[in-house]
Amino acid sequence: MNIKLVLAALLALSALMAQAQNDNRKTHNIGVGINHHGADSTLYSSGNLALFGDVDTLRGVQAGAFTATVRKQLRGVNIAGIINAVGSDMRGVQISGVSNLLQSGNGFQVALFNNVAGEDFCGIQLSAMSNISLGMKRGMQIGGTNVCSSYMRGVQTGFYNYADTLNGSQIGLVNVCIRHPRGVQVGFINYSRDTLAHKIGLVNVNPNTRIDIMTYGGTATKTNLAVRFRNRSTYNIIGVGTHYFGLDKHFSGALFYRIGQYFNVTPRFSLSGDLGFYHIESFEENSNNKPERLFSLQARLNADLILGNYTSLFATVGYGDTRYYNHARRYRQRAIFEAGLAWRLSRNRHFYTAADDEYGLKGYGADTTAFAFDDPMRQKKHPWRAAIEAFGINVGVQFFDRYVMNEDFAKISWSSIKNNIKTGFVWDNDQFSTNLFAHPYHGGLYFNAARSHGMSFWESVPYSFCGSLMWETTCEIEPPAINDLMATTFGGVCIGEITNRMSNLVYDDRLRGFPRFLREFVGTLICPIKGLNRILYGDAWRVRSSYYKYHDYESIPVHFTTSLGYRYLADNGALFRGEGNPYIQFNLAYGDPFDREQTKPYDYFTADLQFGLSGNQPLITGVHLLGRLWSTPVTISNGADMVFGLFQHFNYYDSEPVKNGSDVVPYRISEAASIGPGFICRFPKVGNLTKLEQRIFVDGILLGGSLSDYYHVIDRDYNMGSGYSVKASCLMEFGKVGSMSFGADYYRIFTWKGYENKDVANTNPIYLNAQGDKGNSSLLVLNARFCLALSKRINLDMKVSNYWRDTHYKYHDKVLSDTFDCSIGLQYAL
Repeated sequence: MNIKLVLAALLALSALMAQAQNDNRKTHNIGVGINHHGADSTLYSSGNLALFGDVDTLRGVQAGAFTATVRKQLRGVNIAGIINAVGSDMRGVQISGVSNLLQSGNGFQVALFNNVAGEDFCGIQLSAMSNISLGMKRGMQIGGTNVCSSYMRGVQTGFYNYADTLNGSQIGLVNVCIRHPRGVQVGFINYSRDTLAHKIGLVNVNPNTRIDIMTYGGTATKTNLAVRFRNRSTYNIIGVGTHYFGLDKHFSGALFYRIGQYFNVTPRFSLSGDLGFYHIESFEENSNNKPERLFSLQARLNADLILGNYTSLFATVGYGDTRYYNHARRYRQRAIFEAGLAWRLSRNRHFYTAADDEYGLKGYGADTTAFAFDDPMRQKKHPWRAAIEAFGINVGVQFFDRYVMNEDFAKISWSSIKNNIKTGFVWDNDQFSTNLFAHPYHGGLYFNAARSHGMSFWESVPYSFCGSLMWETTCEIEPPAINDLMATTFGGVCIGEITNRMSNLVYDDRLRGFPRFLREFVGTLICPIKGLNRILYGDAWRVRSSYYKYHDYESIPVHFTTSLGYRYLADNGALFRGEGNPYIQFNLAYGDPFDREQTKPYDYFTADLQFGLSGNQPLITGVHLLGRLWSTPVTISNGADMVFGLFQHFNYYDSEPVKNGSDVVPYRISEAASIGPGFICRFPKVGNLTKLEQRIFVDGILLGGSLSDYYHVIDRDYNMGSGYSVKASCLMEFGKVGSMSFGADYYRIFTWKGYENKDVANTNPIYLNAQGDKGNSSLLVLNARFCLALSKRINLDMKVSNYWRDTHYKYHDKVLSDTFDCSIGLQYAL
């Protein structure tokens, strides 16, 4: 595959979709087929083969390599490589490599990522990720996530199933419905507001279910954390325990499930009994001294005493029989004694009510003299000052590297500059974090030298490019790196614009004293160049009574959350062999993608930053940025909003081998320079589902990186290259109860320039000029996130991510690897 063809196709898709959004314009069908126009200029088709298929009425078969659109009526089969859309009425089949969109009709939808159908759909939706219907008359949804935001007559089968009113069956890990007049829920966790609904599962929940968080110790497992679900007379317990006694003093653990019956002796005292199953891991994969894993069947009698409104004390006696998995031979049997505390989870019952402030931060009103961007004195542009500052950034950093750090690469001369220009660009061998995060961050400094001197977004882009070009050719004795130029320019624009806008959220020129100092300090930490310029020009301490605010929350809403908790990173995919460490995560949603007035570049963006607080893992473990460059609204059905646009992406995943584990690096993925078209669709609020959004992006990757199993030169253990990515995600919010999201990111990175024809042993590594091992990598990241509201501002934040890598080398054996990480913490929302 030629990457130029991929990029050309992406640009063509953007241009054609933008031109085709106005229904009054002539349709654009780039293809050949059996088509004819009716008397009213309607385009009828009985067969159409196209790159971008677009007909009014289809009575036959249409196949589009990228898109296949039927604007009015479908009687047949519509096939698309990326987007398959039917405007009004369907009696047939939709097949798509990414997404199917249908306003109304009956039939069969098959897609790799997601299917979306309007009201009164009758048929089958089948996808790997998500199926969404605004109402299903009769049919079936089969996928990772199935959502029917109205009446569901039929069957839902998937990881998560939701229906407003269920008249049928739900089969999955998590099943949720509001009303359940007929049918059954079969799954791991079942929830309905109807307390008489039929449920078959490990955990069955309704509004009257009491949920307790349990912490306890005992003779089976040393420490335990569990969740207990109490219904009218029965209960279920799911938990995890560590240091299973009877193996040895080394770390071991268990996952367990218990089901039982309880009896209230008094209002504050109860007795109960349960049976439980324990899965036990010894973390010894190749040990002759003890088994790798065991199972245990355990019986318990419990006594519970309520201490207060939210706490209780319990004690347990029981007996456990632990056996081997492979032949069920007994490993150990012994009595069990346990004691601990339980905290009752206070759940918000306003299930149908949306949050008071959807975006978290209130507006300030419409005072036109309050905002700094309305100040005539600060609307002037200073391009030469910006150029001098960008030049000064390079001079300052170069002097620091040479005279403070005494780095060899910084000992430049006129001869080294001449040699760099003569040699030309190469692919360098710096470490992953330097090439694919530090350089883009440095590019943001150049970019903000222009932005903080009044330059617009597009006017600031050349400063990132020229600043990087100057550094690569004149500020190091090593040859200039083409990957640094791309990462610094494109990644610098993304990071620079986001940090510029984030710092504007902090500054307030009305304040004095320590509150003012604190805001100036945080703003400078976010965007150092803007903070430096505020100090140089006196804005850091100048107090103003007008033009003192730097962001208008009324026009551009902002939602910010921060999470703090514990993260577990698996070693080579092992369930209990890995490394745990604290983490802190920041999430920012800036602007409204459906706002038709705020349409400048990055008037809408999202930022997700994760930091690992461990000496063994990188400090920065994840950076995920998305910025809208341009968009236009699209009409798909009544009540639903959709925008089509061009988006810039920056994604960075980094990890190190887990402590006391194997030497396998779990993952390294980079998308430093990426741009492409995408759709964002928002569906109407129905029942307790107060927000439902679907996102699909297809991007061309100009510069990306993935872990290499063979290339180890200087500091590099990864390949660089170009390619494409496809991303799909689904966000669901349930009023004040919580939210959940699912995402799938697929990266395909091609390493074109290898080192197979070079004498590696006798070549100076800095002149090796290789992207890595010639070949290609397929990288898939699946993630799910659940947030449960504990109060107005505090949520329980749970997340799990899976990473798959399939690397095909031209001169080496291919490598398959997979692993996962999961986290749990508390989230605070502003």
